[in-house]
Amino acid sequence: MEKMKRAGTIRLIVTVLGMSMGAWAQTTSQAQTQAPAQTDTTPAPAFGQTAPVLNPENPPVTGLDEPSLNLRTSSRSFISPALQVSESADTNGENALGGSSGLESITRVLGALDLQQFWPKSDFLLEYVGGGAFYADPYGVRQLQAAGLEAVTRWRTGQITLRDAFSYLPDGSFQIGTFGGAPGLGLATAIGMGTGATGGGLPGINNSSGGVFDGVGIVPRLQNTAILDAVQAITPRSAITVAGGFSDAHFFDTSNCALGPTDCLLNSDQLTIEGGYSHLINRHDQLGVVYAFQLFQFPQDTGGQIYIDVINLRYSHNITGKLSLIISAGPQYTELEAGGYYKHWSPSARVTLRYRMGHASLVATYEKFTSAGSGFFAGADVQAARLGYTRPLGRTWDFYGDLGYTYNSKIQNAAFGVPAGSFNDGFASAIVRKHLGRSYEAFAAYRFSELAFDQTVNLGLSGTGKIAQRQVGTIGIEWHPRPTRIE
Repeated sequence: MEKMKRAGTIRLIVTVLGMSMGAWAQTTSQAQTQAPAQTDTTPAPAFGQTAPVLNPENPPVTGLDEPSLNLRTSSRSFISPALQVSESADTNGENALGGSSGLESITRVLGALDLQQFWPKSDFLLEYVGGGAFYADPYGVRQLQAAGLEAVTRWRTGQITLRDAFSYLPDGSFQIGTFGGAPGLGLATAIGMGTGATGGGLPGINNSSGGVFDGVGIVPRLQNTAILDAVQAITPRSAITVAGGFSDAHFFDTSNCALGPTDCLLNSDQLTIEGGYSHLINRHDQLGVVYAFQLFQFPQDTGGQIYIDVINLRYSHNITGKLSLIISAGPQYTELEAGGYYKHWSPSARVTLRYRMGHASLVATYEKFTSAGSGFFAGADVQAARLGYTRPLGRTWDFYGDLGYTYNSKIQNAAFGVPAGSFNDGFASAIVRKHLGRSYEAFAAYRFSELAFDQTVNLGLSGTGKIAQRQVGTIGIEWHPRPTRIE
């Protein structure tokens, strides 16, 4: 009897103790949930869950990704083809200096193929755009080729991304997607329609393979830019970023070069290595600092090498889905060969504003940086501004507007290249698109551009003068069938 009472007492004590421990655990859990965020000392959670500094809607300010105002992201794997046919009336189809050559008709046929493959911790996106531009004699048919790749791998506290953009174009002043927009999803033609420059990184890194504004004459050019960048969170609020990129621009104008050294466009290579630190002040604001080294290389007789060291302080303010502001500025130290070594300090800056107003979106950018010179110079100090606007006009209509201007100043004298001290380039374009069911779109576009040197230059087969002005009106139709799922 005594043993039974003792056993009952022990069971009662164990029951009460268990209930007490359960209640204590529940109370502790609630207290931890209600505690301020700064008391949490656990490691940063996995990417895509709740890690603030790795949030794709507000990525590290020193990285190459920028916040997107489009909150609807795709997570399905598919293959998507597209085809576009357009007809342009061009006032200067030869893109020559010294005035227009009369109204010409140019037909373009472009096809695109997009691949998107998603895995739990990796993404792979690939796009190819290719076709031809049918000019009047003596140019005949010119091919247009572009390809873009983006591969992302994530781990618990970071990610690494490989990006590559390749293009082979017959004309530098108008890129492959500027006559009315390119078919496809836009990976290979990232300059887009009415969206301004995209991507983070150093000032000018989006224009590293020769620039998106400049060019004269029908001179085929091959450009490629490859960038590998990584982000690693070190606390839930802080991250380090590193990136390395290489780009080159090659111009196929040997017929011009035979006329003299100043008739040639200059080939160039560019190497960029950068590292940065980002800190999340609160859910909307970030501060960061980034250091970068850049090397520009030209054939020795045309300019040799330029060495650049850059330090930028950065600030970003982001309201998810509505506003993104990034401000970056700092000193730049340049060392170059110009009949001897020359060193000087200059500012480097970049400001990007993205703003959504209802269904409309606005993008404004300003950059001050050093470029490879767009083939005209062996290096140039550049100031570039761009404004893009997009807006739906009803249920089946869309409008895209784009304005851009650059001022380019020569930074070293060379025996080759354009014998001018500076040039500026500007453009304005507007595109209206009409959705015709699920698989077709019709569009109409207008674009004006003007390139002006500070003095009269002779570019051989590309003409003689100070100004190359061009106006183009385009109409076209685009076919993009329903994507094919590959899951």
